[in-house]
Amino acid sequence: MPMLRPFLTALVALSALLAAPAVQAATSAQMLTPLNTSVLGGTAQEYRVRFFNALNQPAVGEAVTFANDVCGTFDNGGFVQTVYTDVSGMATAVFHAFSQGITCWITATAGVSVRFNVFTYTRAQVAVDGEASPSEPRPGQEFSFTATPVQGVYPIYEADVTAKVVPITISATITPGSGNTGQSGHVDFEVTPQDKPGSYAIEVTAAGVTQRWVFANSAPYQDMWWSGPSQNGWGMSIVQHRDMLFSVIYAYDAAGKATWYVMSGGTWNEAKTAYTGALYLPSGSPYGAYDASRFNVNASVGSATITFSGTGKATLDYAIDGITGRKAISRQLFGQEIAGAPLHGLGDMWWGGSTQNGWGIALLQQYKSLFCVWFTYDAAGKPTWFVMPAGAWTAGDTYEGTLYRTTGSPWLGQPYDPALFRINQVGTYRFRFQGDTATFDYSVDGVAGTMPLVRQPF
Repeated sequence: MPMLRPFLTALVALSALLAAPAVQAATSAQMLTPLNTSVLGGTAQEYRVRFFNALNQPAVGEAVTFANDVCGTFDNGGFVQTVYTDVSGMATAVFHAFSQGITCWITATAGVSVRFNVFTYTRAQVAVDGEASPSEPRPGQEFSFTATPVQGVYPIYEADVTAKVVPITISATITPGSGNTGQSGHVDFEVTPQDKPGSYAIEVTAAGVTQRWVFANSAPYQDMWWSGPSQNGWGMSIVQHRDMLFSVIYAYDAAGKATWYVMSGGTWNEAKTAYTGALYLPSGSPYGAYDASRFNVNASVGSATITFSGTGKATLDYAIDGITGRKAISRQLFGQEIAGAPLHGLGDMWWGGSTQNGWGIALLQQYKSLFCVWFTYDAAGKPTWFVMPAGAWTAGDTYEGTLYRTTGSPWLGQPYDPALFRINQVGTYRFRFQGDTATFDYSVDGVAGTMPLVRQPF
């Protein structure tokens, strides 16, 4: 059958070609399996590498040695196995991980070598690390939540991760609902909680383990508030305990001198969107030689209503000495999500206790930054305030910076003029915190003093 001879000749030639050793050894290789892999003990993982010769062609029939440093076995039951590349130059070995939490290498060698980083783990030791950014998300504020499945200090690569929100008293949205850790070892989720008080949880499942983190919007209104750069120079602090608000307006009198009005309590409307209380303009004694017996809260000078639009914006309506007005206010952002503060939860109304009744320090915290206003009395016993808008942590319990006195545009009965705002450095301050107590050291206009502080209950 003469027509079969060319076909048989070609078949024999092809068989000889495939059986013959490679003429040109591999000179380069391409990983087809990711560099970093995590393999659960007792399961198998394929490792694939494509090899090329000096002409950048697939190295066909190349002998490839796979080896690992005693963290598992290959299909032959050993720590070393030799396989051959296929017609595309690809070599494949199946690795069976031991049940142990260690890191090791798998190398594939055929003239050139590639090395995989391998982490073998056990399900019983898996945990999921979770981190929110910013670390103190506010109600209604979108934040990132990073989930990292780990065993010890090692992330688990190429792991599927799912996440969901579990409502407690409020809910939140989370996207995406699932992801893969890939070569980064983590998955980022975007979370947006409801813009109201309450709590919710984020539940994450990865590598057979489920963990939950609870977030609480416990004091959604506490912060420093202002009317933005167009009214720079005045502001209002709100400190919240449960559903009670303690608010102080830091403004200027008809002569442009610093003064303040305090609303130490009030009531909510039925919808819990507006808070109304009486305003007072107290009198007292000079801060450098304070005498609580001279403190007089005086009769109310009017009232104010704060109407909240969510937790980030509000309207301040006031009536003071027969003059009415309205201010649109919002949270004043003064802190950045950078290296964390050594102490958290410092935001509160602080004072010298009942023996120092009449003055206080509104201390607000955003991340590692503190914004403080000391409302007290001048030499004539009239209300005045000093602002501490910035500072630095100089020790794990110590925060210090510069004290300023400001003057500005009269606040009542005329449009506010930010061009009149002036800020003058008058001294320094230092807080030393010890749990729910602190020490306040100050120097103002050459007058120095030290006062013990505690959180003011209300």
